[in-house]
Amino acid sequence: ADDVEISKPHPETFLKAAAALGAKPADCIVFEDAPKGVEAAQNAGMKCVVLTTAHETEDFAAYDNVLFFVEDYLDEKVIELLK
Repeated sequence: ADDVEISKPHPETFLKAAAALGAKPADCIVFEDAPKGVEAAQNAGMKCVVLTTAHETEDFAAYDNVLFFVEDYLDEKVIELLK
């Protein structure tokens, strides 16, 4: 957060991270647990995996960039995604 001037849901956080990695935003997957973070990822043109420990899945209904929801980052879907 200290490296950006505009906080989420502005996409600056994720766009700077992608640039630092030399990656295109469309090739990035964001792992988030908050609606503003998912919105920031969507604004950056990135897909998102959502951790639902702090929010319900309904809280993310407005976003079309959600790949899937997990309760734990060790979920089998995450493991498969990273292979």
